[in-house]
Amino acid sequence: MRRLRGLPRRARLTLEYLGPREFVRRVVTFPLRPTPLGARLGYGSSYGPEQARARRWYRQHGRPVTVVVPTYGDPGVTIKCVRSLRRTTRRGRVRIIVCDDGSAPEHQRRLRGLRGAEVILGDEQLGFARNANRGLRAAATDVVLLNSDIVAHRGWLEALQQTAYAAADIGFAGSKLLYPDGRIQSAGSHRNLGAPEWFDHRYRFQEAGYGPANVPGPVLVTTGACMYVKRAAIERIGVLDDRYPMAYEDGDWCLRAWEAGLKIVYAPASELTHLESVTRGMEVGERERTSQERFWAAWGEWFDVRDVRTEDGRLRVVYVTQDTTVGGGHRDIFEHLNRLAERGHDARLFTTGDGPPDWFDLRVPVRTFPDYRALSDALAELDAIKVATWWATAIPVWLASVRRGIPAYFVQDIETSYYPLWEEMQSRVADSYRHEFRYMTISEHNRAGLRDYGVPAELVAPGVDLETFRERPDVTRRDDVVLVLGRANPLKNLPLTVDALARVDAPHELWMFGVEPQVGRRHGADRYVDSPSDEEVGRLYAQAGVFVQTSRHEGFALPPLEAMAAGCPVVCTDAHGNRDFCVDGENCLMPEPTPEAVAAAIERVLTDPGLRARLVEGGRRTAARFSWEQRIDELEAALERMTQPLAAPAAPSA
Repeated sequence: MRRLRGLPRRARLTLEYLGPREFVRRVVTFPLRPTPLGARLGYGSSYGPEQARARRWYRQHGRPVTVVVPTYGDPGVTIKCVRSLRRTTRRGRVRIIVCDDGSAPEHQRRLRGLRGAEVILGDEQLGFARNANRGLRAAATDVVLLNSDIVAHRGWLEALQQTAYAAADIGFAGSKLLYPDGRIQSAGSHRNLGAPEWFDHRYRFQEAGYGPANVPGPVLVTTGACMYVKRAAIERIGVLDDRYPMAYEDGDWCLRAWEAGLKIVYAPASELTHLESVTRGMEVGERERTSQERFWAAWGEWFDVRDVRTEDGRLRVVYVTQDTTVGGGHRDIFEHLNRLAERGHDARLFTTGDGPPDWFDLRVPVRTFPDYRALSDALAELDAIKVATWWATAIPVWLASVRRGIPAYFVQDIETSYYPLWEEMQSRVADSYRHEFRYMTISEHNRAGLRDYGVPAELVAPGVDLETFRERPDVTRRDDVVLVLGRANPLKNLPLTVDALARVDAPHELWMFGVEPQVGRRHGADRYVDSPSDEEVGRLYAQAGVFVQTSRHEGFALPPLEAMAAGCPVVCTDAHGNRDFCVDGENCLMPEPTPEAVAAAIERVLTDPGLRARLVEGGRRTAARFSWEQRIDELEAALERMTQPLAAPAAPSA
């Protein structure tokens, strides 16, 4: 029943983020899911709906493929690999070539008797790339490059090929690889933040069903342990660079594809087991070290030397938003842009909204696009620090930064909290926290959340305009006025404030402000100020006897800080992000989130002048620490650090 109650919201979000086609498909199939037909379609079984759709697609559109399996030494795992390939693919469409890299005669004898595959035997050991290239050159179709210690699962090829052909500009596709114990070995690869000379696998050691690992999308690199390569990509960029004796050849191949305008994508519905040991040794041999040095000599500057400055040395920065509607998060972004421009930087806004905001004086160039694809294509042409500001903007910004510029992510909240009943959307949010971004966030709570996802973040808290939000001698304070932000968002938890006020005995009036006047009518507000300017909000803070906010969660919670700057006492619940500046009994009262506790706190502020004076003085000192000048100093410093390489590339051999 809990999931059913969330259906209207899930339906709206499906339409907004996944599009009309996916919305219609889910509406049509939803009633079938508990039925036998639903089981046949793949719902509720280990062979899921994505794989079922891929299988239907493959029946109509499947293309011939050559699977190239390089091998060396004891062929036991290779034989097992070929058998699994034959069990899970169609002989008429799949050719298997096993390339032996000069194994001992007894091993080659066993390979000669291998059924279901062609075998190319080598006279000497050439190394992985040169050995694999013999099979790649023998193929005339699309190719799957596959490690010999792979065990294929049902539906792996159908899902992988469908993903590769989802768009014409896709060059490579990679599968989800599992350890023998069922945990994830690879879901694509990224640069290792802790040891930048290496690459690491995304979602390594997570369970196979880990939600973010089941989100398809682009990846920087896919491992050569299983790599689908279109024939058109091979014709454009060639085969593996056989100057890599061992390792990094797959990363080099993927980066060459990106440079040629081809995308690398991840297909989570395609699963295979990789028999690589979870505890394999980490000792680096001479050949691996030689490959590493070669790779960074070729690609070190590509990663670490990105020109994002104007001719006079100022930073070029583009923030990307979904729209420009009224909101505290947008206010913070627009202040960043205005104040960066005032300091001489080239600051711009890209958005899919309706154009510049009509509620904020944004004084930088604004470009508006019909969709994220158009936005990302235009952004890709710029050399700039490109800043995602909302999870749905992350992938477009990332794609626009693969070859040019520096991808950044300004995380104003861990946005999984926005979808409490929808695991799929939570997974999409979590998947947006990619290791390739440089991160900024607005609170220690958010920084800890990002750390849980394995990414470090710079702290750049919002500022307060102390000229707008200030004590005003020309405004008479009403000690009986309770001021509230009147919003219906469930995270704001306005009903708790209203329930608490019903228990307050001291005479008071309820004033609200915001952009939802119906909320004021619903909750019996004595006054609702609709769509006030910043100046009007500042005067409301200066007039009210107490500002109350009982949010369940906030990324930071700017209104209480603005109220403090205006000399208004604050009552607020612990909303996580406000812990950075709210201190119970010093600059606010922070009661437990119950009507009784909140009512008691409001009553104390309304009836105790001494307490009000102490809270006002504490709030004044707190707000002074959050001036915009200090915040922009921190922002500039964070942006400058983004221009520095993660680490010096490995020096090439003498």
